[in-house]
Order: sequence, then structure tokens, then C-alpha cells
Amino acid sequence: MTVFIPKEVYLTVVAACVRYANKRIDIDDWLEVSGIFIGKNEGEDVYITKSYPIMHQELDKDAVIDQYKWSDEDYEALYVIDDEAFSNGEFTVGWWHSHPGFKIMMSHIDIKTTLSYQTNNALAVSLVFNPERLVRQIELAEKKGDPVKQLEGDPGFKIFRLDDVNKGIQASYHTVDYVVKGFDSNEQLVTLTQKFLIDITNMFPKENIFETYEKFITDRINELNSRLQGIEEYLNTLTRKGESHRVVEVLNSQTRDIRKFIAETFIKVENIKQFKNYLEYKERSTIVPKVETILAEWDETVSQLNAKLTAIAKKFAI
Repeated sequence: MTVFIPKEVYLTVVAACVRYANKRIDIDDWLEVSGIFIGKNEGEDVYITKSYPIMHQELDKDAVIDQYKWSDEDYEALYVIDDEAFSNGEFTVGWWHSHPGFKIMMSHIDIKTTLSYQTNNALAVSLVFNPERLVRQIELAEKKGDPVKQLEGDPGFKIFRLDDVNKGIQASYHTVDYVVKGFDSNEQLVTLTQKFLIDITNMFPKENIFETYEKFITDRINELNSRLQGIEEYLNTLTRKGESHRVVEVLNSQTRDIRKFIAETFIKVENIKQFKNYLEYKERSTIVPKVETILAEWDETVSQLNAKLTAIAKKFAI
């Protein structure tokens, strides 16, 4: 069996997991995240087409075992996603979750969960991802005192399957071959994804995500309007001082700076648009429309830029 994973599916897993386990979060507060894969089978192979983040572990430092508490919204999400996939000739082909900062393997809870998927679909798979494995490119030791293993071109995950579902939670498991499509090489995958982690860490917070984006866009709109106002005030000052001959030069220079500012903002805006796809399913109905509204405000502001610059030029008879 080989599992085929498109680039965007892989990045969805990475983003959703790193959102709850990154350098901005104390390591003791890192949380596990889980979701499902949609796709289809061709022979013994699995072709994944979509990945959906579903939920994250609740923080309970006193708990002996992981605290995964599925809400009614989570169960409803699984039903809606599976139903939509079925209408497109696809279905749930497995699940994924993170082990932030610790070894990639299958715990007894993971085996139990995988059992439910593999019982319903004999070819179902289980992917386990550790952001630290991707960043540091090391395989953690089996037990304390053993050396770590240096890796090269590793995407930070392994894919598992149970050997015999008839053994229930006592079943052993094995790794499965995979191909991540969309990268020229494993080395490129690691390099680009490590850069992607930086953007996720800085621009995809686990809490107050809409408020974060709203503040960013509001600040950018205010900054743009301030710069336009500043240009006009500067040109007025030049005119009063009898230095009108500098108006064209100054306006051109300031216009270049503004367009550079907009280009820099555009990159961040495109990130925000991309990151909407990495939200947990239950978040999307409330957060996505609000994010689209504030992004539309930015687009509207930028669309008026040429008219405003032209008006300034006409005012100073340029």
C-alpha cells in the first residue's frame, strides 16, 4: 500500500498542529490536534484529496491520559464532511493527529481510534505528526538514554495501519509507504515547510484569530490613510516654502513607498486567505464570514488608492 498526499493536504495537517504547538506557546501548554482524511482507494493504494482539522485536546496538566473531549459539533462535522464526500464519490479514508514534542508512535488510545476507522474501511490509515520532528529532523529515542537518530528530508510524520483488527485494542501495527505530491524533492519539502511554520506561528494563533486579523487589517488601513494624508501635508508644506519644483519628485517617491507597503500587506492578506482553510471545521461558519468582511474592507481601500493619488496630483497641478 502507498498513501498519496497532495501538498495542500499536508500543509493543512502541519498548520492545524503547529497552531497549538509552536515557539509562541509554552511547551507545557502544547496540545494535540486531530482531524480526518477524505479521499478514495485505487486497488490497495489510498489517494487523499482533503484534510479537515476537527478538534484539539483540552489542556489538563493533572490528567494521566490525553483529554480528548468530542463535542456535539465535532460529531456533526464528521457526519457533514462524510456526507459531502460521499456525494462526490469519496469517503473518509483515515484520520490524523499530532504528537507535539514526543515520539511518533501509536498509543493504546490511538490504536483504539484507528480500530474504529479500519473496521469500517479495511484500507483506512492513521497519520501521526510531530512538528519538532520536522523542525529538528531527528527521530526521538525509543527509551531514555538511547541516542536520537538524525533524519534527512523527513516530513515530520509516519503513517500506520493495524495488522489485525480482529485483535481489537491488542492489535499490533506497522508503517505504510507514502508520497507527498507537490514538492520537487524531500529536501525542498522540508525547507519550504519549515518556512511555512514561521508564518503559521506568527499569523495563525490558537485563540482570538478573528480579532488578530481584524486588528492587522484595521492597522493597515489606518496606516495607508495616514500615509496619504502625510503626502498631502508634505506637499502643502513644500508649496508654502516656495519649493513647488520638488512636488513631482516627492509625490513619486511617496507613491513608490505606498505601493511597497501595499505589496507587503498583500503577502500577509494572501496568508490570511490561505489560513482560513486550516481552521477547525466547527470554527469556519462563524470565523470565515467575518474574516472575509474585513478582507473586503482592505480590498475596497486599495481599490480607491489610484483615485486618491490622482486627486492629490491634480490638487497640486501635477
